[in-house]
Amino acid sequence: MWCRPLLPHLTSAVDDVVHAPTLSCPVPVISVLVLAGIVVGPLLAWAVRPWVVWSTRPWLVAGFSAAGGAVSLAVGCRFATDPVLAAWWWWAICSVALAWIDLSCHRLPRPWVIGLAAGGVVVFTVHAITVSSPIALLRSVSAGVLVLAVGSLCYWIAPGGLGYGDITLLAAISVYTGWLGWRTVLVGIAAALLVLGILAGLAWATTLRARTARIAAGPCLILGDWIAVLVHTS
Repeated sequence: MWCRPLLPHLTSAVDDVVHAPTLSCPVPVISVLVLAGIVVGPLLAWAVRPWVVWSTRPWLVAGFSAAGGAVSLAVGCRFATDPVLAAWWWWAICSVALAWIDLSCHRLPRPWVIGLAAGGVVVFTVHAITVSSPIALLRSVSAGVLVLAVGSLCYWIAPGGLGYGDITLLAAISVYTGWLGWRTVLVGIAAALLVLGILAGLAWATTLRARTARIAAGPCLILGDWIAVLVHTS
């Protein structure tokens, strides 16, 4: 008889456990992304061949597949439930190609940069139309245009700084950071320049490069902006 007052509480506790919400694990989405990144690796190797002719060597093709799978895994783990997941994945895949080209021949081809920006605009536009949220889309496009305009002015005033390809890359990436907000755009540019400055300082300090030598800025700009995006969404 003494345990009867406890029965309602025990029953309630059991019901809470049985009907507790379960965490959804987007493993299928991540698996598809990783598979897509691996499959697209040979296509990337072929697509960058006009600028890096040896990219289709077997070990490099395998490297592109590994890099594509790795960045796809990272994007999937962080953005699997994001409605504009395709945009983040496209940026990650283009990042692999642009970083490799810049490291190999210090170039950031305009077709790749334009394709990077265009892919984000397409995905963001589709999302804005279907969800009826044009504000983020307008901010995204405005960020890209503004960064390109300001960067072009800085390049004209002080041409000894970043190359114009680096400026167009920053503008293309700003389309993505602009989708998240103006603060992310500013943090991304600051982080990108900080990473570039640290790398340049280390290269000069360790005498790996002369102070007049060129340093591939593209990978640093990409990494810095990705840091800003991850900080924003964390």
